[in-house]
Amino acid sequence: MEQNNYGGKNYQIKAESIGHVGDVVYQSPQVTTEELLHKGIQLLNQRAYRQAIDVLSDATKTNPLISDTHYYLAIALLSGEKPRKIDVWTIQSIESELNTAVCGDAKSSKYYMLWAIVKHGYYVMNGFIEKTPTSAQLFSQGQFIETEHAREILDHLDDQKNPYWMHLYKKFGRHN
Repeated sequence: MEQNNYGGKNYQIKAESIGHVGDVVYQSPQVTTEELLHKGIQLLNQRAYRQAIDVLSDATKTNPLISDTHYYLAIALLSGEKPRKIDVWTIQSIESELNTAVCGDAKSSKYYMLWAIVKHGYYVMNGFIEKTPTSAQLFSQGQFIETEHAREILDHLDDQKNPYWMHLYKKFGRHN
């Protein structure tokens, strides 16, 4: 593994030899979506949200079909803030990422649960009208969330006034 800096971003990547001229070996870095996703999750766990956004955005561009990249990018875009305190443009970006995740993998409860918490937190708790799918509809799809994913949401989001967040908290507690 070698570490390279691309556009101000440091990634640990595997280098692949593509040829040599004389005694010099030229290497072409191959950054996979999985490596970017793994690095993005590491940055999330360190609460380095800005850097996680950069890495996970690159992951979604590298392979937009991997739903988890969109889900983790949505978490990074929240940046540890309560949805009701986030600006409309960021909420729209978060919703877009979660919609893409759901479209790619409609069976994953974690996407629905996070989206329900975000929608309820931003729209309902700020007195705005929700568009379909509503937070209640999303919540019903996300109720069978696995423990590890529920705790992951709880680790990056603390919104005790949000009933969907409280549901997760009461059922799964905090992971610390």
